[in-house]
Amino acid sequence: MTMLILYAKALAILESGSSFPTLVRLPCKIILPIDPGMKIEKERLQLQDLQLAPHQGGGGSVQVLQTRRHFQLNSLQYSYLDVLRNAGSIESLVQFYLGQGWLVSFRELHALLQFLVQEGILLNPSFRAYFTNATVEDVSLKNLSEAITALKYQGTLPKDLPFFRSLDPQLSAYLLQKADFVQVPAHMRITQAGARDRDLYILLKGQATIYRVLDEKRRQLMSALEAGSIFGERGFLLNQARSADVISTMPCELLRVRHLPEFDQLIKSEKAQSLQHRFWVLQALHSSAFFKDLPTDSLDSLIFSGRLCQAPQNQVLFHEGQTGNTCYVLIQGNVVVSQKGKNINVLGQGSTFGEISLLMSGGKRTATVTTQRDSVLLEIQQQNFYQVLAQNLILAKEIEKLAAQRLQNDSQR
Repeated sequence: MTMLILYAKALAILESGSSFPTLVRLPCKIILPIDPGMKIEKERLQLQDLQLAPHQGGGGSVQVLQTRRHFQLNSLQYSYLDVLRNAGSIESLVQFYLGQGWLVSFRELHALLQFLVQEGILLNPSFRAYFTNATVEDVSLKNLSEAITALKYQGTLPKDLPFFRSLDPQLSAYLLQKADFVQVPAHMRITQAGARDRDLYILLKGQATIYRVLDEKRRQLMSALEAGSIFGERGFLLNQARSADVISTMPCELLRVRHLPEFDQLIKSEKAQSLQHRFWVLQALHSSAFFKDLPTDSLDSLIFSGRLCQAPQNQVLFHEGQTGNTCYVLIQGNVVVSQKGKNINVLGQGSTFGEISLLMSGGKRTATVTTQRDSVLLEIQQQNFYQVLAQNLILAKEIEKLAAQRLQNDSQR
């Protein structure tokens, strides 16, 4: 997907030890993604003919005209169905509510869509497959090595892909020397959760899905990958085990960048600063309980939408009780968290804070956060965050659930 190059100015300022008068947004070079193709969140919904009747106390009834069946919906689900009939897609619905200053409850929206599929009201085959396979039994998948074939690719040149365009040309050429094109049949496991291999993959054609492994028998669908998606960075850059299974749902053409031992030193060198800065951001996001399960292409969208900021020592980022709509990922430095004037925690590199405000309209900060030393942060705006979630319904529901748990924990502290 996208690739964010964080300017070397951030590192230079940190090393110089200079102080900053205020929170400063650093410039970012953005490489736009290639066309990712259609996802169900963008797909126009095909609904049976319906008649909606609102109730005075909230919610409403729905009649399917063809079968004369009636259903009752709560106020949120009724409102979402009414908008979906006109907005047409999940992404358009989220954009509509954001334009009104309201946030969508992805759990309610997910429940509504699942109900519409189960009752045969939502007719799109892709939605039926999506919800039917949200939790799947383990199947007899062939290993990638058994079916992978070399491919002479005739499509987009590798150097024109976003990942490579974002790098220094010499570094890009070096990585491509170690890359190869591969063709994978449908229903192949491309990467396996827990594996320690470190190759990086870019999906050129086809479609694949990311599954979180729940146990030996079950997986949970987390995200669909379209053309242009990148996966495997956790192993390639961070030397961490694979976090999920990636399975081809149709024949795929991939670019595989093989990891070699010298890459670890290359990533840390000045000649590869774009990879080094990407390493910082991914390391922070992957160590966050809130963001760690996001697929790499979703993380890319999040990085793309965020702003890199720098803050001096002892600067208050926000106050307890203040209305907030931004979240921060601490890339470098330390911050102190305090409640009612008492310090309760010190957060270091890789920590996230302010996440709850992303999922609440007009939410209040539950603590004051102050930098302990000069720091670099990634600032994520609520509206940009919702635009990312609008493209991944299952992931949005899971993150919303996690936020609710965090709120409950804060209230019990």
